[in-house]
Amino acid sequence: MPAIAALAAGLLIDGSVRTEARGGTSVGGEDPSSAGISLDVQARTSNADGALRFGLSPSAVLAQGRQVFVRGFGEAELRFGRRAWVRLRQALGYGSVDLSPVATVVAPAAGPVPVQSPPGSRFVSLEESNTSLDVDATASRRLRIGGSAAWVVSGGADAEARTSLPLTRGPLLRAHLDWAATRLDMLGLELSARDQRYSNELHQRATVASLTAAWRMRTGRGTELSLSLGPGIGRAEQDDQPATTVAYAVGTADLRATPWRDLSASLGASIEPLGDPLSGEIVERGSVRAAAVWDRHRGVSVAARLNASVALTSGTGATAPRSGDVYLQGELSATVPLSARSNLAVGARGAFLSRPLLNQPEDQWVAFLSYVAQLPLLR
Repeated sequence: MPAIAALAAGLLIDGSVRTEARGGTSVGGEDPSSAGISLDVQARTSNADGALRFGLSPSAVLAQGRQVFVRGFGEAELRFGRRAWVRLRQALGYGSVDLSPVATVVAPAAGPVPVQSPPGSRFVSLEESNTSLDVDATASRRLRIGGSAAWVVSGGADAEARTSLPLTRGPLLRAHLDWAATRLDMLGLELSARDQRYSNELHQRATVASLTAAWRMRTGRGTELSLSLGPGIGRAEQDDQPATTVAYAVGTADLRATPWRDLSASLGASIEPLGDPLSGEIVERGSVRAAAVWDRHRGVSVAARLNASVALTSGTGATAPRSGDVYLQGELSATVPLSARSNLAVGARGAFLSRPLLNQPEDQWVAFLSYVAQLPLLR
């Protein structure tokens, strides 16, 4: 009881609200215009022995009727001095999600994000659940060991939605070792595995595992370079077909830099096999991401970002990626602070698909106006 009372006494609750209106030209019968609002409320309390965190994030979009999605989580953390901790987390989500490539991203938190929107309507009824256990321990001054295990469910919430976005379920495992080789260099090993079963007609199953070695280095003030490389293996199964096992390459490269006081930038690339959320097939995909922010601090800030993805292998299903399929998404925005806790942003988003699926436009462009406010609710 004293521990519970101490936790309650340190309770903090913060919130934020975001509204956005966007408009663009209808292409292929799809109108990207909409208005939306999202709330995010998080509560936390902690003491020397552990911490509790809770969150609730409802959102609503006015387009093709009223679309509502709610996500929430609860998390308990137990600390063993300064050397180790264990964290148990449960996250849930349910509702209608806008998967348009020019939408404000409310990405599925419990599963892979569809690179390409499902065919048909851009709104999909989604359910998600992620039950996870994380462990982290400092074995010595230079060595840290950690791991996590999760049971993940994500996809269509009903039979109609699952024809577009199959429901997937299965375990996700990860173990990592980090070694501080020098004050500026970190070496690591990571083993990860994921098994997904799909609710589509073929009852497909995709299992992907990888082992990567990583090197993270600080090459200067405000500059960090991260590299990882290793082998991967994927095993695909479906009804009335023999299982296939294929070896893949897995790698990432990320550079983050602050070349000037007001300018920060990041550039990254990756290659990895993934279970495709639409078709259930394993596809190797390469991606590039870039972002830059010019922030005058208390003045106008300008941000730009670009994400690009290309399928390196092909699937066989109607909605499966084909080798060479390209996906591009970008955003340019300017943000003006209205107060210490609120700002107004204006900008444009665009997306391009080299091989649109049924009822999808090849490219889309929208302009948007958004307002964000931070709400300290309990201190």
